[in-house]
Amino acid sequence: MDNLSIGVDIATSLAILGAFVSWTLDNHRQRRMAREVGINDQARAIAVTKVQETTIQLSKDFNSMITNAGKIERRLNRLWKQDGVDAVQRHIEQNDDYLEEVGEYLQAFKDEVSRYYESCHVHKYLLFPVLGSLPEGDGMVASIKSDFDDIARCHDEINSGYAHLLRELEGAVKIAGQLSKVDEQDPEHAALKKKLVNAVSSIAYDPDYKEFIHYFIPDGQEEAFYREYDNREIQDQELSGVVIGNLYGTLIKRPARAQAMCLLLARQSIQRTRTECKEVLCSLSAVASVLLSRNEESTLSAEIAKLKSDDYFALDREIR
Repeated sequence: MDNLSIGVDIATSLAILGAFVSWTLDNHRQRRMAREVGINDQARAIAVTKVQETTIQLSKDFNSMITNAGKIERRLNRLWKQDGVDAVQRHIEQNDDYLEEVGEYLQAFKDEVSRYYESCHVHKYLLFPVLGSLPEGDGMVASIKSDFDDIARCHDEINSGYAHLLRELEGAVKIAGQLSKVDEQDPEHAALKKKLVNAVSSIAYDPDYKEFIHYFIPDGQEEAFYREYDNREIQDQELSGVVIGNLYGTLIKRPARAQAMCLLLARQSIQRTRTECKEVLCSLSAVASVLLSRNEESTLSAEIAKLKSDDYFALDREIR
C-alpha cells in the first residue's frame, strides 16, 4: 500500500512539474510574442511617422510647383481651346513680352521640380530603411522607389527639354530676322544663312527635341529619320535636308509658329511631371493607410488605386 502511495505521489509530482514546465514555456512564448508584437508596433509607428513627414514636405514642394505650372498652363489651355496652335502663334506675334514671361515661369517651374526631386532623394535615406524593417516593407520600398525613379526621368526631361529649346529657338529666330533684312548680294547674307543652318541643325539632331522635330519630318519618313537620330550619323542627306529645310523655312516665314509648337509641347511635359509628382503623394498616402489599418486583406496596390480614384485624390482629373 505504501509503495502504491509513493507511486501516486511521484506521478502527481511529475504531472505538476510537467504542468509547471508547460506553463513556463507558454508564458515565455507569450512574452516573446508580445515583445515581438510590441517591437513590430513600434517599428510601424516609426514608419508611419517617417512616411507622414515625407508626405508633408513633398506636399509643400508640390504646391509651390503647381503655382508656377498654373501660370504657364492656364493661358496656353485657354488659347488651345480657342484655336489650337494658331491661337498660341497669334498671341506670341501680338505680345512681345509673352515669350520672356513664359520663359521665366518655365525656369521657376524647373527650379520647383528640382526641389521636389531633391526632397525625394533626401527622404529616401530615412524612409527606406524604416519601411524595409517591416515584414511587408520590401513591397512598399519597391513601389515608392519606382515612383521616385519616374520623378528622376521627369526631372531630366524638364531640365534638358523645352525650356532649353525655347531659348535655342529664340536665338535662331533672331538670326532669321537679321537674315530677312539683308540682301542676298550682301556678303553678310551667306554668313547669316550658314549660322542659321547650324542653329537649325543643332535643334534637329538633339535627342531631347525629338517630339518637336517630329512635326518637320515628311509623312511616312519618321522611322528613317529616327534611325539617323539613334545612330548619330547623317546617311540620308536628302531626308536630312528636307527636315532641316522645313524648320529653316518655318523660322524664316512663321517664326512664332515654331515657338508656339514648343510651348504646347512644354505644356504637355509640365502636365506629365505634375501627374507623376502627385502620384508619389498618392503612393505615400497609401503606404501610411496600409500601415495604420493593419488589414491583412488590404494590398498596397489596391490602396494606391483607391486613392488615385476620383473618390479620393482624382489623380487624372484634379491638379492638386
